[in-house]
Amino acid sequence: MSIVLFVFNRKGVKYMSKYAENLVLIPGLNNTKQTWDGVVEALPKSINTFPVDVPAIANIDEIAKELLKDLPEKFHLVGHSFGGFVALAILANAPERVSALSLAGTNAEADSEAGKEFREKAIARVEAGEYEEMVNAAAHRTFHPDNLDNPKLQEIREQMLKDYGPERYIAHAKATMDRPDRNSLLADTDIPYLFIASPEDVVVPLESTKAMLKFAPNAEFKTIEKTGHLAPLEQPEALAELLLPWLEK
Repeated sequence: MSIVLFVFNRKGVKYMSKYAENLVLIPGLNNTKQTWDGVVEALPKSINTFPVDVPAIANIDEIAKELLKDLPEKFHLVGHSFGGFVALAILANAPERVSALSLAGTNAEADSEAGKEFREKAIARVEAGEYEEMVNAAAHRTFHPDNLDNPKLQEIREQMLKDYGPERYIAHAKATMDRPDRNSLLADTDIPYLFIASPEDVVVPLESTKAMLKFAPNAEFKTIEKTGHLAPLEQPEALAELLLPWLEK
């Protein structure tokens, strides 16, 4: 899919769209910055993209503070899944630096008791040396059925799994368990929001992402079809297309 930068005004005059100068992209659990490669490729080259690897720190706000050390002074921010929790922490810690926020396949709630119990068990399995076995067994929940047998996507997933590793998983699982509810932050911060979900995401159901509209009623809400939880990897061009209007200045 090619993205044309020229658009027309009401008088039919062609002009070049202007986009945000800097775009920070934060990946989800078990993902590295590689998950954003297809999205970056599909976006206009005029945008300075900053996909990041999230450090192995077991506190969501400390992760945000560490990442902020190397990020641009001002930027649009995208967070996917666990990366959405980090993105909200960045907004909480440095609201003056975030021009706009997009959250995909995530929510702004604190972890539930059931979620904490699930993560405690997962951490125990990883500490017992079962990291790759555990994550591989859950692939059917993270991918759309059409993509489970896609060799290119599965090769990327396997490489990310090796690069991410058990130490980072444990730290991020603990950070997820202890994250605060950020819904009031959405309500109190006046910036452009874009929330993105997939009807076929079983990890973070569409309604969970859509619930943030109660706190940010002026946010744009968009959906992506034919993807499971890993929209940046499964449907990068569709995701880039949704981001473009939000990126316009």
